[in-house]
Formats: sequence, structure tokens, C-alpha cells
Amino acid sequence: MRRINTNGVNKESRKAEQLAKLLTEDFSMDLERVGYYLVRNLPMIVFHRFDVLALSAQEEYDKLREEMKGNTHGLRR
Repeated sequence: MRRINTNGVNKESRKAEQLAKLLTEDFSMDLERVGYYLVRNLPMIVFHRFDVLALSAQEEYDKLREEMKGNTHGLRR
């Protein structure tokens, strides 16, 4: 059974912070080219793991949007 760290810091959250830092330290970086090199120059397992990460992030983003809609009590801006 996997333990959940109660203070909110675990290896996954630290990696997420590192990834966010990489993606935001240079906004002039062409992310499409990064994706090209990710697929062309690295083992396919890297792409598949990134794909899982992206899908998971999209699911959590959708859940967060739904939660935020619920907090408006039906009011829209």
C-alpha cells in the first residue's frame, strides 16, 4: 500500500514542481520543437510516460474546472 505524505510534499509533487519550472523558465522556447525532439531523439518509453502525464493533467484540470463551476452556485461571469 502506498503512503500519502500528509504535509503535501512527496517525490511526485517535487517532480511536478521541477517540470513546471522547466516549462516556465523560458517562454521563448518552442514547445512544439521540444515535442519533436522528445519523440525523435529519446526512447519511446519517454514519450509514453509523458503522454500518461499529459492525460492525467488534463483529467485533473477538467475536475478542477467542474469544482470551480460548482463553487459559483450557478452564477456565471
